[in-house]
Amino acid sequence: MKNKTIQEHLIEYRESILEELEHWKCLNENGCNDPFWSDGCNMNLVRNHIIYYKNEIAKLCGMSGMALPEEYYCPLPPKVDNNYMANLKQKERVRRLMQMGNALTTRKVKFDNQQLSLF
Repeated sequence: MKNKTIQEHLIEYRESILEELEHWKCLNENGCNDPFWSDGCNMNLVRNHIIYYKNEIAKLCGMSGMALPEEYYCPLPPKVDNNYMANLKQKERVRRLMQMGNALTTRKVKFDNQQLSLF
């Protein structure tokens, strides 16, 4: 297996940021099927992935002297209440999460992907 070049890493991280942003939006609208964790926990995990990819891009561009790509400036989704659920239709999943002591909320999180990110 060959080592990836800086360009290849940058392409991978740029694509990953866009994929994770779409995943976050999908979770916010539709939720997920994770039986043990709420949608909010999963959304915050996806947010952390975006932060990771942005940090990796900053390191690579800093080492190589390259300009930061436009994906680096994509707005970072907000942190979400860990007990957020996109909907309560998955009765068994909701029951299980509530039995674990979670006070679930369905208050939608606003995310303006047109705003500039300072991160």
